[in-house]
Amino acid sequence: MKMKTSCLTIVAAGACLAAIAQGANPLVKAALEKPMLSPPAGLTSYATVFNEVEAADAAADDAWRKLKTRAEYDAYRAKMCARMVEAVGGFPARTPLNAKVVATVPREGYRIEKILFESLPGVYVTGLLYVPDAPAFKPPYPAFLVTCGHSGNGKGSDGYQRACVQGAKQGMVAFIYDPISQGERMQVPATANVHGHNRFGVNALLLGRSMAQMRIYDGMRAIDYLQSRPDVKPDRIGYMGNSGGGTMTSLIMAVEPRVAAAAPSCYLSSIREVVDHDGPQDAEQCIFGQLAFGLNHASFVLMQGQPVRMHCCHNDFFTFMGSRQTYRTVAETAANLGLGSDRYGMTDVPGPHGWKESTRASSVLWMRRWLMDDASALPIDVDACRRLDVGFEIGKVDHGLDNPDYNVTPNGKVSELPGFRSVYDLLKEDLAKAREGRAASRPDAETVRRVAGIRPPDEVKAPAIDLSRQETNGLTVVKTAFQFEGGLLVPTVTFLPQGAEKAPVLLVGDAGRGALLDRVEALLAQGTPVMVADLIGAGEIGAVKHKFYGAKNADEEIAVLCYMLGKSLVGVRAEELLVLARHLKGAFGAAPRVVACGRMAIPAAHAFAAARELVAGVETVEPPASWTEVVEQSQIYPYANAVNGALLHYDWPDLLK
Repeated sequence: MKMKTSCLTIVAAGACLAAIAQGANPLVKAALEKPMLSPPAGLTSYATVFNEVEAADAAADDAWRKLKTRAEYDAYRAKMCARMVEAVGGFPARTPLNAKVVATVPREGYRIEKILFESLPGVYVTGLLYVPDAPAFKPPYPAFLVTCGHSGNGKGSDGYQRACVQGAKQGMVAFIYDPISQGERMQVPATANVHGHNRFGVNALLLGRSMAQMRIYDGMRAIDYLQSRPDVKPDRIGYMGNSGGGTMTSLIMAVEPRVAAAAPSCYLSSIREVVDHDGPQDAEQCIFGQLAFGLNHASFVLMQGQPVRMHCCHNDFFTFMGSRQTYRTVAETAANLGLGSDRYGMTDVPGPHGWKESTRASSVLWMRRWLMDDASALPIDVDACRRLDVGFEIGKVDHGLDNPDYNVTPNGKVSELPGFRSVYDLLKEDLAKAREGRAASRPDAETVRRVAGIRPPDEVKAPAIDLSRQETNGLTVVKTAFQFEGGLLVPTVTFLPQGAEKAPVLLVGDAGRGALLDRVEALLAQGTPVMVADLIGAGEIGAVKHKFYGAKNADEEIAVLCYMLGKSLVGVRAEELLVLARHLKGAFGAAPRVVACGRMAIPAAHAFAAARELVAGVETVEPPASWTEVVEQSQIYPYANAVNGALLHYDWPDLLK
């Protein structure tokens, strides 16, 4: 078949095929390996998505500033809270905590109780409770929780325990607990700390759940535990934490009305500044679609209306410029609504990143003001707090228990307790229920488009830009770029053997055009016209600004940003494939067959299922594992291959049926 838009010089097809078979046509190799775009693509894939992130984050700030009445404020924050709960996957029904005090350790001015409870049956949470001495302070006490950052030993971190000691010595109960995949709560399979969070996070999103869901729920159950104690004032409970603990303080205070005051440290900045400076952060810090519905750092501060003090470091990767942006939004909103200037504050100290004696002391002062009604705690003397860091050595002050004394379980492993259930076990149970509820037939196109976020092809505007045309030995090479929204140019090269009568093939791979030379030559030897394309985040347009936690594939950063925008990289690439397929069908009069190598198999399957009239079929080469296999085996898996909630409806190989 001939392209309708081209007029090709007539050369015998036999001569063309012979030249290709002999490897005599250097045009093919050069067309695949040499950059096509001028100026060079640079970071255009990243920039296309980041620009959307930046605009959405700024718009979220503006939405808060535009609120003028308390009624508007109450309605907006209620809507935002409901959307956030839905986005993280909702929360399980409460089950008995089965809480117990495993041991008590007397200390000077306070005691430490070792606590074990179950956030869900068999999901054990280990914690340390710091209780003031009764002679000095009489129960019931106000209390605050400390949620840990990414310390390998979790609650055992001396810096995190230090905040609990400070609170207990000033008359408050303090409770610090281990996060999932840290401290005593290593899961099975075991992947520690942030890598464990990302491993679970991607497994969970396939089922419409999230790491944020599990971390927030643990924090909610920790409040349940404190409220169950007669020595704690149930309406005077605060939250604080640093880094990843600052994240969790922010997320929990946003959805939990029982948090009476909060003091997150080394987290609150602005999404746009953090992404631009260091890239998106780990799984619990990224919520599906949050930017699409306006959930950003300012939202976390304003959603429940409790007093919040931001604690920030200069020269932090949670950039101070972003912290100032967010604090400005909070302060302007509070002024517009008459919320009270004393209910929000910021303590900033020299960097680098980390919970310092200064910000711990400021956090405890904030709790004293709002949990103990101690008006003398404000205003906080920030300069005096900063001086606490000069010459400070945590080894010379009381910082709680040392290893292994801070362990709650006999061997420091909840996985060895009777009835232990890994958080991955919860996902496998969800998977089994989802498979029972799914239809036996393949999903319809509308379902696939809705779940993966694929727009109908006629809604995607991407005009073709002709770059060049060359002809040699009976082979015409056409280079075309398709300009998508946001300015992204998707480069393609189409090889047209003279006299070919076969329907075209659209060839894509995750390693870019240059890695597909052998397949192109094999197709041309058969007389098959073939278009080779670099989709967003791959090949010539594959450069990104940051590498997401050392991910093997650079496109992971783009995939996480898409997730925060309520998209999937799978869906974005499927849209691109459909635009290219529509172009080929128009040129050749027949829908192309897609040959997808590696991770591009999943977008290709989605394109086929979303618009079968544009894709004649899909051949996959070394495709990734099925999503079912990923969850059943608790595999480490990339965001780039995942679609939020898809396993509730289909597995990706089902789309090829």
